[in-house]
Amino acid sequence: MKLRFTVALLLLAALAAASGCAGVDRMADPTTGNYYSEEEYQKLSKDQRAAYCAALAAEAERQQACADRSRGDLEKESAAIRDLEGEMSQLQPRHESLAMQVASLESEIAYYEGLPRTYVVQRGDYLTKISGFEEIYLDPLKWRRIYRANRAVVGADPNLIYPDQQLAIPRDWPTSVEVKPGDNLWKIAGYWEIYGDRLQWERIYEANRDQLRDPNMLRVGQVLVIPR
Repeated sequence: MKLRFTVALLLLAALAAASGCAGVDRMADPTTGNYYSEEEYQKLSKDQRAAYCAALAAEAERQQACADRSRGDLEKESAAIRDLEGEMSQLQPRHESLAMQVASLESEIAYYEGLPRTYVVQRGDYLTKISGFEEIYLDPLKWRRIYRANRAVVGADPNLIYPDQQLAIPRDWPTSVEVKPGDNLWKIAGYWEIYGDRLQWERIYEANRDQLRDPNMLRVGQVLVIPR
């Protein structure tokens, strides 16, 4: 009797397994990277295996779609890179030209920054001669700027300079000017280091309205703003 009961239980278990009643308690989710182990897979019921295979197929299809999108994005990026490379190759000559211009400007700047800012008078010198030296202004007619910058040293007569006198050689474009005896706005605007154009005197006047009620009335020692 007992032997018959045991055989009956075994037959019921086999029938249950064949009909899909056996299985694994937990549910794997391939979308989150959660899979059944080989041992668990062997224990799955028929329905569980079908559901698991369907989930794997859906996940594989999703991954394939992602791969296709990524491939398409990569092709677009590659095309954009090729376009940029083409633009760069077209801009290269312009870049090289600009680099040469920059190098030339830097060389000129270095040259001008290296020019002397003072000059010691030698025997036989005079202001037009000094102004004409290449390292000074290379223009004898600009001697007046040297004179204006050295009135305290030279004195009232620009023709009277002496050996060993040290003269300042202005190099900047002044943003202010001190009024000297005999100056007026017309004359100041005409200085080449100011505007080199006497008709520009109104610019100086407009920039100094706070201290100039009358453009014809300047005070010696007054410091005027020079707009740039």
